[in-house]
Amino acid sequence: MTERSDEIRGEAIAEGKTKVVHAHASEPALAVIVHKDAITAGDGARRNELPGKGGLSGRTTANVFRLLGREGIETHFVDAPADEAMIVRRCRMIPLEVVMRRIATGSYLKRNAVAEGTRFDPPLVEFFFKDDAAHDPLVDEAWIAAHEVADLGEIRQMAETGRRVFAALERAWAAQDVQLVDLKIEFGRDTDGRLVVADVIDNDSWRLWPGGRKEEMLDKQIYRDTVEVNDEALRRVLAKYRQVAAMTDAFATAAPATRQESAAEAPRRDAADKPREACGVFGVWGAETGAARTTLIGLMALQHRGQESAGVAVLRDGAIQVVRGMGRVDQIFRQEQVDALDGVAAIGHTRYSTMGAPRIENAQPALIETANGVLALAHNGNVVNPTVLRRLVGERGGAPTSGSDSELLGWLVALGEGTWEERIRRMMHLANGAYSLAILTPDALFAVRDPLGLRPLCLGWRDGHWLIASESCALDTVGADLVRDIQPGEILRIDDAGLQSALLEHPPTPALCVFEQIYFARPDSVIAGKTAFEARVAMGRELAREHPAAADLVIGVPDSGVPAAIGFAQAARLPLSEGLIKNRYVGRTFIQPDQHSRQAGIRLKFNPLRGAVKDKRVVVVDDSIVRGNTMPQIVDLLRRGGATSVHLRISSPPIANVCHFGIDMGDRNSLIAHGHDLDEIRRRMGADSLGYLSLGGLLAAANGAHHCLGCLTGRYPMAIEGAAAKGDFESIVDEAVTALQEA
Repeated sequence: MTERSDEIRGEAIAEGKTKVVHAHASEPALAVIVHKDAITAGDGARRNELPGKGGLSGRTTANVFRLLGREGIETHFVDAPADEAMIVRRCRMIPLEVVMRRIATGSYLKRNAVAEGTRFDPPLVEFFFKDDAAHDPLVDEAWIAAHEVADLGEIRQMAETGRRVFAALERAWAAQDVQLVDLKIEFGRDTDGRLVVADVIDNDSWRLWPGGRKEEMLDKQIYRDTVEVNDEALRRVLAKYRQVAAMTDAFATAAPATRQESAAEAPRRDAADKPREACGVFGVWGAETGAARTTLIGLMALQHRGQESAGVAVLRDGAIQVVRGMGRVDQIFRQEQVDALDGVAAIGHTRYSTMGAPRIENAQPALIETANGVLALAHNGNVVNPTVLRRLVGERGGAPTSGSDSELLGWLVALGEGTWEERIRRMMHLANGAYSLAILTPDALFAVRDPLGLRPLCLGWRDGHWLIASESCALDTVGADLVRDIQPGEILRIDDAGLQSALLEHPPTPALCVFEQIYFARPDSVIAGKTAFEARVAMGRELAREHPAAADLVIGVPDSGVPAAIGFAQAARLPLSEGLIKNRYVGRTFIQPDQHSRQAGIRLKFNPLRGAVKDKRVVVVDDSIVRGNTMPQIVDLLRRGGATSVHLRISSPPIANVCHFGIDMGDRNSLIAHGHDLDEIRRRMGADSLGYLSLGGLLAAANGAHHCLGCLTGRYPMAIEGAAAKGDFESIVDEAVTALQEA
């Protein structure tokens, strides 16, 4: 809609303390919410005017609703022609506030004997009946149904939708290092009787703690806590509203979902147009103290492998305790919580989801408890026959509560018979795909790697105890020595007696994912006998031999393209220079619908160093191109910076096929190299020339031929029929969550 907001407002049909609802001037099915500048607290006992606050609240709410729309969550939002005005579908509001709590604080502490800072996984759901005279009392399902406010089906739908809303906003805030503490949501029934998220979601609706620090709160609580309300205090409050509105602009400007990818996946594309990996795992056995602390430090060293969620399982006095949360490790775990988690052994996990949506139910480690025993499991990789495994688990009496393949592996082990090693080996015969596992039981830690060794896993030693990690950089970080890689098909038991290894008989040819060396692994990690940095420099050298360029200097796209650029410059005998400056405080490029906004987004992430590239013929080296969304803009930036020609060199072969083993590349049709020849890609990139490293050159640099090359060649090391998409089991999860709530 393009109408001015004052032209579409009809008569006022409702008014609250902070907004007025108008009929739409021409569309009977719509209404216009106009946000006031008023701010209130204490059921209206305190009231002030903050000039501009209404526009900030409207801007924030519109950004939130746009984010929820991309997540597939139905709301009443239609458009926002102005910051202070929002067009919505008319609906009958349900007089309930649905409050989601991640952290115990505020009024919850007054009603419950729990310590402030207690975490709820999944978020706690509470219902409050909207009644100013009774100060919005807390009510339960029975009360709501008995008073015919909503039926039981609607109550459960509101709770589950509330969890989805909370998860979406928690992820969005975590990307900006902000902890979403709690959230108030309201619902309405549209003209067809369907439930929709309605009303307003702004600074009055949540608690936001930057870096998890309450004292730096960004929300309305700063107004509630103000002792003396004066001009300076009100300016501070308005500054918080202004800061939050600006931060939520990132919610609205992520690229919209395409036909090939889901709405939930679209905001997850990063600025560098790179494939995304699954997870990192870490484990320690035999530490006298600090097992949890060591594990969390190790996970922080693996944070590049995933930032959506993290967790730790700790063994103490024969019992396993699991703590998980959404976001990065440092956003989830508080000092006092870490101190309370001490034990003799621990495993940890940091996640980027490739099967199972990014929600707390899918966070790891997974805890499985059966009559046969208890275990916690952390998984890096993807299995390609999850439908078969889910059926087997169900037939054996298991009850998965998540949409991930990882939990299925845990159930297969837990429901097996015999020793833990025998159960794990049977699981390995059933599961096809990629899995590097850390499994914690009451009497041992197991490191398990799939027969092909698709994902890395290594063994370390420190001060008399053993450690395992996805990458050696995590061992370095905690002061441990790298001992060796866990072998493909190996089950390594670690307990108080030491190590016991069982290898698969007649193993297949190993097939380590080649992208570990191209991109995923941290440069200082040792992969297949050499550091990833060394392998990437060697790729650059091979690239220069295969695709020389008449140029004056070489630059690498920060950060992942720099090692290959070093190798290219060495082999080509050209100067290496910084030509692109990276803003390291931007989590992802903001992709907006119009061309000016797209260019502003990429300039926010990268900027050319004009003194270096002006009047120069430039070779730009990067490790890969997946969709081809970002590179054309980088080439354009360099030309604007004065480069006379731009020669693009890529230190891997073209990615023309999807990965089924734990790398998120999107749909095959979205890959720039699928269905386009080299010259077509060059023209799309806007480069003067384009050269990809050959498959032979890649294997020479990567230390051998035993790799999975499926995304490059379309030939996979195993059959992939029956592979499931990321969200295939989410409806099953929703039903399981509802069943757990009812129980």
